[in-house]
Amino acid sequence: MLALRLAVLSIGAALGVFYPFISVILADFGFGPAEIGLIASAGAVGFTLIVPVWGHVADVRMGRTRTLQVSAVGASAAVGALAFSWPPLVIALLFMAYWLFESAWAPLADALTVNAVGRREYPRVRLLTSLSFAASTVAAGALFDRVGYGAAFPVAVALGIVIVLTVGRVPDVARADLTRGDLALADAGRQIGHRTRPGDAGSRLGSAGVAIRVAPRLMVVLGAVVLLQIGVISGFTFLPLRLAELGGSPSDVALSAGVSATAEIPAMLVASRVAERIGLRGMFVGSAVIYLVAQLSWIWIGDPTLIITTRLLTGVSFAWITVAVVLTIARLLSAELQATGQALFQTLGFGVSAIVANVVGGLPYDRIGHGAVFGLGASLAAAAAVLGWFAFPPERVREWAVASAS
Repeated sequence: MLALRLAVLSIGAALGVFYPFISVILADFGFGPAEIGLIASAGAVGFTLIVPVWGHVADVRMGRTRTLQVSAVGASAAVGALAFSWPPLVIALLFMAYWLFESAWAPLADALTVNAVGRREYPRVRLLTSLSFAASTVAAGALFDRVGYGAAFPVAVALGIVIVLTVGRVPDVARADLTRGDLALADAGRQIGHRTRPGDAGSRLGSAGVAIRVAPRLMVVLGAVVLLQIGVISGFTFLPLRLAELGGSPSDVALSAGVSATAEIPAMLVASRVAERIGLRGMFVGSAVIYLVAQLSWIWIGDPTLIITTRLLTGVSFAWITVAVVLTIARLLSAELQATGQALFQTLGFGVSAIVANVVGGLPYDRIGHGAVFGLGASLAAAAAVLGWFAFPPERVREWAVASAS
């Protein structure tokens, strides 16, 4: 599984040198907070529409490795074009193109990982993305301190090429045949014997429709995720601006993202044991409470160093949210529908949530201030904890393994 580990390392590094700096790079291009929120929301709309397509193409048409390679090439081309001089509208469109192609990376990488190593080992492989993300973000911040944000573009392109080369060697499972009736597992863990027909809703919606029909509980799970992710993404978008307002440098912005990603590593290492003890429901609800506390602290803290310290909490929370959702999808759907299921997670958790977070967050941040944005995020985290308690499966991961073996 060396190829898989190299692939997830390269994805984390490619994200780390660019993604945490998007809002401040846009500000460096001359965009204000409301305009940044609008651009990010427009990108999120495209993200929301395209991610289910990526999942369908990967599961049914091209396979997961080839689709991931195509998305890496497209994202690299969009970032590379930003190195040249363009009018503001073209700059905004290039950022949106980056989001469209990059949107495939996480769901396809998660699908490949779960299929290759299983639920129990997934966190140990996934932590490599956090490790490379943290290291590359901190290194990039130091580089940008010296030469400016323009260096982000060639570095991100180079790492995109590395993704293409490493992913090509990752093994993949067979593509899904949507006319088969054994593609998905029901919520109770039983095989579904239904055979899809061309006129079925599942067929009209492609592999996403099949996944939703055979695992209706999935949409309730993702509803809780949306509530929580609105606050998570508002932190991604607006916390760097808050740090800049308080006098933070590019390396402070990088350190904020790097500290969070670093905290994900030990959290991922113990995630399987935590899931065995308190279940994925307890893991998700606990993560929501952690994010609630962090969002409230950002309202009152006025020191960049203290804000960066709180990112230790959000790193643990983000890691456990990811594990709880990815493994719940792995429990509900079969291997052949994993890209589709993980794409639905990205669509709602990072697409729909980002639209709401950036539209609802940009204007209040501009007119009222950071407290309005982070206060809303804390309230939604509380609502997510309540819904998540009812939505996520109460069983522990060890019990799932016993059930599947019997």
